[in-house]
Amino acid sequence: MTGSVLAWARADVGMSVRGLAEALDVAPATVEQWESEDAHPSTGQFKRLSKVLGRPENFFFLTRPPKKADTANAAFRTAYGKGEWLAPDPKISQQLRLARRVQTVSAWLGRKLGDPNPSVPAVIIRDAPEKVADLLATWINWSLEIQTNNTEARTSQILRQLLQDRGLTVLHLPLNEDTAVRGFSLPHPVAPLMAINTKENYRARLFSYVHELAHLALHDDSVCLVQNDEGTERWCNEVAASFLVPEDDLRKYVAEKFGSEKISTLDQVSALRGRYKVSLLAVALRLERLGLGRPGLYASVSRTLEKRAKGGRPDPDRPQNRARVRLQTYGRHYVGSLLEAAESDILPETQVLDILKVSRSELADLRVLSRSGAEG
Repeated sequence: MTGSVLAWARADVGMSVRGLAEALDVAPATVEQWESEDAHPSTGQFKRLSKVLGRPENFFFLTRPPKKADTANAAFRTAYGKGEWLAPDPKISQQLRLARRVQTVSAWLGRKLGDPNPSVPAVIIRDAPEKVADLLATWINWSLEIQTNNTEARTSQILRQLLQDRGLTVLHLPLNEDTAVRGFSLPHPVAPLMAINTKENYRARLFSYVHELAHLALHDDSVCLVQNDEGTERWCNEVAASFLVPEDDLRKYVAEKFGSEKISTLDQVSALRGRYKVSLLAVALRLERLGLGRPGLYASVSRTLEKRAKGGRPDPDRPQNRARVRLQTYGRHYVGSLLEAAESDILPETQVLDILKVSRSELADLRVLSRSGAEG
C-alpha cells in the first residue's frame, strides 16, 4: 500500500488521523506509520480501511496520489435538531464525487451545445431573507397557487422542473437516513448543481430545493459540515421558509383560523402547514420569525417532532425500470443535454451509454420518457 495515497484518501473525505484510527479501532500512531510506510495494515484492517474511506482496494496501490483532487466542495444541509457536527461519511463522499463528475460533464455539454449560463441571482448573507425569497421566486416563476392547487408530490416535481428550466442540474440521490444530510449544493458559473436526499418525504424535498438554491445564490463553495440552526444554514432556512410561506398570506391565514392569539402548540402549527406543503418546523420557524408564534415555538416543535417520514413513494403506474431510475436520479436537464449531444454528434452514443450506464434499448426508453416529461 502506498502511504501517500492513503493520506490523500483520508484527507479527501475530511477525516483526521485520529478519526480514521477510531473508525478502525487502532491507535493514531498506527495510522501515521501506515502513511509513512513504516508499517502496513493487516488484511482485515486493510479491508475495513477501504470501506471506511469509500475507495476500492486497488486504489491504495497507485504509485502516487491523483494529481487533481476530486473532492467536491459542498455546503451540506443537515436534518433538523442535529446539534453536533457531522462526522465524514464515505457514502456521502462517494455521492459528492458522482455529483462533481455530473457537474463536469454538464459544464462541458453546456459549452458545446451553446446553452445560456444559468445566471443564478447573486445575493449576500446580509440581505433580508424575505427580499432574497422574492427574488428567487420571481427568477424561477414560482407562485403560491402552485403549492395550494397541487398535491405535495406534484408541487415538489414542479419546483424541480422549474429549477431545471433555469439551467440547474438537480440530482435525486439516496443519501443514507442516518447521515442526517438532506442535501448539498455545488456552485459553478456554468453548471450549478444541487442534490436532494430521496429518503426524505416530499415536504422536506420542497424545502431543501429552496434551501440549496439559496446556497447557490450565495455562491457558497466552502467545504463544510454545518449545523442546521447557525450562520449560513439558519439564513438559508429562513429564505426557504419565506419563499414557501409568504408573509402576507400567512398573516391572513392565521387570522382566519386563530384570530389574534399567538400560535403556541404543535396542533396549531399542524393545522397551518397543510396549506403550504411544508414541514411543521418550516411553519414554526416562519411563525416565530414574524411574531405570530410565541418565543421558543421553533425549539419546542423541534423537540417534540416525531421521527421523519420516509421518502416519497414511486408512482405505482410507473414501473421502476432502469431508464426511469436514471431520469429520476439525474433529472431532465442533464439527461436531455446528453441526448441532445448524441443526436447532434457532439458525443458518440456509446459514450452516452457509458455515462448513464444503460443499454441501447434503455437509452431508447430514456428518450421517450424524457420527451414525455415523465420524470417522477
